Amino acid sequence: MTHYDLIVIGTGAGQNVAAQAHSMGLKVAVIDKDPIGGTCLNRGCIPSKVWTTAADVIREAEDAAAIGVHMKLEKADYSLIRKRTWEIVLDGREPMAKGVAATPNFDFYNEPGEFVGDMTIQVGKKRITADKMVIASGAKPYIPPIKDIEAVGYLTNRNIFDLEALPRSIIVVGGGYIATEFSHFLSAMGVEVTIVGRNPRLLKGEDPEVSTAVLAGMARRMRVLVNFEAISASKDASGKQMIVRDLGTGKEYKVSAEEILLAGGRVSNADMLKPWVTGVEVDEKGWIKTNDLLETTRKNIWALGDCVNRGQFRHTANYHSDVVFRNAFQDSKVKVDEHAIPSAVFTWPQVGSVGMTVQQAIDAGLHIHVGKYFYYDSAKGFAMGDQEAFVKVVVDASNNKILGAHIVGPQASVLVQLVVDLMNAGDQTFYPLARAQIIHPALSEVVVRAFGNLQHPEGAPGEHGHGHDHGHGQGQGHGPQRASKQAHGASGGGHEHGDGHGHSH
Repeated sequence: MTHYDLIVIGTGAGQNVAAQAHSMGLKVAVIDKDPIGGTCLNRGCIPSKVWTTAADVIREAEDAAAIGVHMKLEKADYSLIRKRTWEIVLDGREPMAKGVAATPNFDFYNEPGEFVGDMTIQVGKKRITADKMVIASGAKPYIPPIKDIEAVGYLTNRNIFDLEALPRSIIVVGGGYIATEFSHFLSAMGVEVTIVGRNPRLLKGEDPEVSTAVLAGMARRMRVLVNFEAISASKDASGKQMIVRDLGTGKEYKVSAEEILLAGGRVSNADMLKPWVTGVEVDEKGWIKTNDLLETTRKNIWALGDCVNRGQFRHTANYHSDVVFRNAFQDSKVKVDEHAIPSAVFTWPQVGSVGMTVQQAIDAGLHIHVGKYFYYDSAKGFAMGDQEAFVKVVVDASNNKILGAHIVGPQASVLVQLVVDLMNAGDQTFYPLARAQIIHPALSEVVVRAFGNLQHPEGAPGEHGHGHDHGHGQGQGHGPQRASKQAHGASGGGHEHGDGHGHSH
């Protein structure tokens, strides 16, 4: 048996801990059954962004008709997109693999491993042990119980990037971020897409108004069946078929396509590791249990990233890796801070969010104010011509701390970072925005004006009254007032085309 100072399972964010520990002079082993780099690099956020960025360009060109620019797509070159996809993956993976192979006292076991005893892992034909361990094994695609789906065959995020040519049509089972991002790309590339989602909404974890906007945007470009369940699958010479059931009426329908993509979420892969053999407990769904120090129930074993299900994002896993390293190898202990976990969904329209939704804040018993502002009601937003994009913010009315922000529209992932930064700085209020000069006219003004529109939400407990203008005045409103503004719930008057920069407190 070979003994190490540290064994890390998983080469995504887990690699961060392994590298830091090795830099201290420790003997380290890393185990991964898949190519080095983890899901994000190989089968997740990085290659998928190459795809969705191409799709964004196509959709933006189509939507430009609203501002008087008409373009036709000459060609969507999937072969070039695929080449660029694998270029960024391999450019990240290959130097990492070479670096690990050339590093003394750093062993990479590129095969499955499982616990076979206390602090003991069987990997291939070897058994290895360590003083400390980190489980960063990620998650795997959820495969729903659809009759005959294995015989029919399907795609997931693990094999879709291997496609040498796109299908003419596809059924996407799922309504979350994986399903909507792949559907965005495929439909933009000319694939006939049908989404089958069990939930009445797309992106069910998002603010309901955001979910509604995404559903409306996607339904214009593909067939979207929400509140539908996939029952069974079959195939013949013409392609693949699914029987789907309307959960509202109970009626069943047949949906046909050339291919099927299962994108219904992620599940724990702890069953492959058998961590309970060494005393690491999992919850009822198989996720590894951790405390606020990311310690598992076995002393000297920590867990991080997707396998603990405390925010399944690579940036969150990277943050976890720093917490784990400090708690495992430094004297001062650090608790996980989860009050401002940001996320983005790169579909069309794009989504960016952080913190609590309105309902979550109400359920927590908080007295809140909510502000909302449509892109179109700012000068830059009007110039862009998008009448449905908006920013929605949630603030604790007792101290003006920011509780959450939810954005749907162009550059949502960039705009939400303004709020994420404020939620991690100073007193966590929006006051710095009120004191700052905000570039005019720019899209960032929309975030500021959302805070300027704070109101007590209808139907929420607490004191009712008028809105509170805490925001940043950006001159006088000019131009025609959007007819749909009141229906959308925005406040204030007209488009803000003025150049004044007065502060309103």
